[in-house]
Amino acid sequence: MSMKKIFTLLFFSVLSFSVLFSQETDSITASYYKPTIQLDYLYGKIDNPIEIPQQTNSHYGKLSFLNKTGVQKQSFFSQYGSPEVGVSVIIGYLGNKEVLGSLFAFLPQWTYHVYAKKPVSFDVNIASGFAYISKPYHKISNPLNHTLGGHAASITDVSSNVVFMLHQAMFLRAGVGMLLVTNGQSALPNHGIHDFTVRLGMIYKPGDLVGVKMPKRTVFANDSVWRKNIRLSYARHELGYTKQYPVDGPSYSIFSAAAYLSKQLSRINEVKFGIDYTYYNSYNTLIRFDKMYSHFKFFRASVISLQAGHEFLMHHFGLVTELGVKIHDPLYRNFFLQNDTSRGVWFKRFVTSRIGVEFYPYNSAFSGNKLSVGAYLKTNALQPDFIEYNMTYTF
Repeated sequence: MSMKKIFTLLFFSVLSFSVLFSQETDSITASYYKPTIQLDYLYGKIDNPIEIPQQTNSHYGKLSFLNKTGVQKQSFFSQYGSPEVGVSVIIGYLGNKEVLGSLFAFLPQWTYHVYAKKPVSFDVNIASGFAYISKPYHKISNPLNHTLGGHAASITDVSSNVVFMLHQAMFLRAGVGMLLVTNGQSALPNHGIHDFTVRLGMIYKPGDLVGVKMPKRTVFANDSVWRKNIRLSYARHELGYTKQYPVDGPSYSIFSAAAYLSKQLSRINEVKFGIDYTYYNSYNTLIRFDKMYSHFKFFRASVISLQAGHEFLMHHFGLVTELGVKIHDPLYRNFFLQNDTSRGVWFKRFVTSRIGVEFYPYNSAFSGNKLSVGAYLKTNALQPDFIEYNMTYTF
């Protein structure tokens, strides 16, 4: 597994660790919650594009350690509804060990509780991180596995449960959830794992510690000025007609530059508007190899889009979502989508999106002047295109 893929997927995991790295200026004496321990069993069924002999249902074990946040009003987590934040580990059998292999995942997690002090309550869990698949596709030794083309992938787990109080410290819960695993088309095939699961679990809450030293949160002033941003990005992907084919192709570089304006609407919300230019070396190679177009080949291997986005600010981290309209994308529209008759082809022609995280190593995300590095999943409509790394300067 390459260091590039490891770095990309781990970067998606760091978001929830912002609670551990928040800057504080003082200490206070108060109560602090001990970690909540959750143990869950997940039962589902993997969908593989090719029928696998003797495939059975999937089984997972999930262990989570969570801590309450937003105990102090000045904590930025209080602006997010004071979730429990922590980490989870998932180990899974995917239904056929020889073809699909096993899954090992590490996920930072957020959990919200509704009617938490009632005998019957509810929770919502959101986790995203890094996954390792033991038996990915291989054209010789494992040609039947078309879920993923490499060992490394990102994983997202979303679930909701009904929680029954057995004791002040012990709870039983049952619910449903969805496991989503993808490699962002860094390697084909990338059908991905989409596993709807039913769940049964136990929760242990040991209580809180009283009289311990807690770091005092710093309150940051809102920045209400429209800021200018310059972003440079780099990515690699395998060029393919679909999420399955072709496989074992070369990996191509992608370069991107963007300029946009941003403004903080509140303490944790920032909006962005701008323009993005992306050059695909894979498009240029295809144009030259197939002798397409007589002029402006470099420009026709490029994509230009207008972008609108939002960022949730979390001290030294940010969660960014962007939606774009492609105003120039000739090769993808005229070649790759030429015979596409699917219902969502119009959206693939014109709509692009990005979701990812930013890390601010120096000034915080609430600052007006700041430098950040990030990792994003970029898509055409909902179809993954590539995973990119970026550096952004805001002034």
